[in-house]
Amino acid sequence: MRFTGLVAAWTATMFLAAPAYGWNATGHRLVAAIAYARLTPQARARVDDLLRKHPDYNTLLGENAPSDSAGRARAAFINASVWPDVIKGDTRFWDDTKADAQPTPQLPGFPDMKRHTNWHYFDTPYAPDGAPTEIHQPPHALSELPRIIKEIRKTPKGAVNPSYDLPWLIHIEGDLHQPLHCVGRFVKSAGGKGDAGGNLVFIAPQTNLHSIWDGAAGRDTTDEFITKTAAEIVAKHPAPKRLDKDPKTWIDEGLLFSVREVYTFGVDNGTKEKPNTLPPGYLENAQRVAHERIALAGYRLAAILNKKLN
Repeated sequence: MRFTGLVAAWTATMFLAAPAYGWNATGHRLVAAIAYARLTPQARARVDDLLRKHPDYNTLLGENAPSDSAGRARAAFINASVWPDVIKGDTRFWDDTKADAQPTPQLPGFPDMKRHTNWHYFDTPYAPDGAPTEIHQPPHALSELPRIIKEIRKTPKGAVNPSYDLPWLIHIEGDLHQPLHCVGRFVKSAGGKGDAGGNLVFIAPQTNLHSIWDGAAGRDTTDEFITKTAAEIVAKHPAPKRLDKDPKTWIDEGLLFSVREVYTFGVDNGTKEKPNTLPPGYLENAQRVAHERIALAGYRLAAILNKKLN
């Protein structure tokens, strides 16, 4: 699907279940809301300033942005969490993962116009039945997110652009707490082909495993729902005393959750004609795990920004 502009793409992202997106817009907004509430005054001021300098700042505010400055700053931060997914449908940007893709014109404020769709995940090979595997080659989340975290506090120079990087930091950090953004399962019945983080695992009636986990926290993107649900998640999953800030650790956790909580229905990927049926209670458990991971993502994101931008 192609869109004529970012506003159309933004609207579509709010309502369509996109299997390759990681958390859907609801999940990412929940992570961002939890993190923003825990920023120190210094870090929040720096974050707000960076986003005001983002070339798509007016779009980040949204059509119904609050009139007060604090509300507008929070809205920009929460909307920024979805921006790297939104540009997947924005014709100003081009898909650099396709060999025949044509670059689009460079626009002011952007270091490049690539969609960087391969930055959102790292497929740790997992072969439960001993199938041959493949190593995920960069660029990927594990090559890009540590770089972005290091650069976020630097003065803009050359390819370093903290204002452009910030939505990517918010977004990829959230993605790596969705278990299926941390694994590629290889099974013999698929001929040794990876399942692309569950995108190629077919689930009845007409969906795939990745899409189920993308939407496990819900699909309501209203601020009322986000604020209410974020508060409920925080109350049920308080912050641990120690917050690990290493993306590799998050990926290792994602693999563990995938093995323990995601792939609990056997080693068959199913087909479109004969999809898998999930066991009783699977969706309820997926929501529980999603809330737990979203809470931790929010806490860790705040800890990183507080450390880097104070």
